[in-house]
Amino acid sequence: MIASFYDELAPFYHLLYGDWEAALAHQGRALAGLLARHGVGPGAQVLDAACGIGTQTLGLLTYGYRVTASDISPGAAGRLREELVHRRLQAEVRVDDLRTLALAGDASVDALIACDNSVPHLLTEDELLQAFRSAHRCLKPGGLVVLSVRDYAATPRQNPDVRPYGLRYENGQRFLATQVWEWDGDHHYDLRIYLTRESADGHCDTRVLSGRYHAVTIDQLMTLLHVAGFTQMERHDDVLFQPVLLARKR
Repeated sequence: MIASFYDELAPFYHLLYGDWEAALAHQGRALAGLLARHGVGPGAQVLDAACGIGTQTLGLLTYGYRVTASDISPGAAGRLREELVHRRLQAEVRVDDLRTLALAGDASVDALIACDNSVPHLLTEDELLQAFRSAHRCLKPGGLVVLSVRDYAATPRQNPDVRPYGLRYENGQRFLATQVWEWDGDHHYDLRIYLTRESADGHCDTRVLSGRYHAVTIDQLMTLLHVAGFTQMERHDDVLFQPVLLARKR
């Protein structure tokens, strides 16, 4: 379900940002700074294990990192390949599952990132632990895992929770995107994104994309990272627009 969700969203994902180009620059600068402060400098090999259309991959490439990008969504991976060609950047892009990282070699990367609240698409603690153990396997000794996630412990539970992105303009068309969360207890919720496109002649069409999230807390994630073999867990609230978790492989 998540692969098809992001397949459909891939052509429009940049419109969820007020200014995607500015987001690329900011996130690249912020992540490059975080990695460098923790001993992973430009030239290091980074696996963006939930790359989407490339918000973090494209940013890090401009700071001299060697990035391999993977995502469970073929549509998102395809969009990233197009962006790389357009920007004259190079990175290997592949379709892979965050839980298994089957295409990533053992001890092959200096850092692994999974940003934009991608990890909470894993709906059970078993799936999360499987993903963290796969990340641990792929990292070199002393390597870093970097996650950005929502702070669900601080998120009110209300049904429905309507979260508009705002109105965007592109190629003479207007786009209006809105999230609707519908909670299923305290720990999971269904997400719908309503994407409405209005052409210059006033014709409108709306598509609805559906997904599901696990409202796992940051404390729970840190516990699972420890179980998977990571140490030195840290939380940073001043790097990206969501809290960032960092942990190191022994």
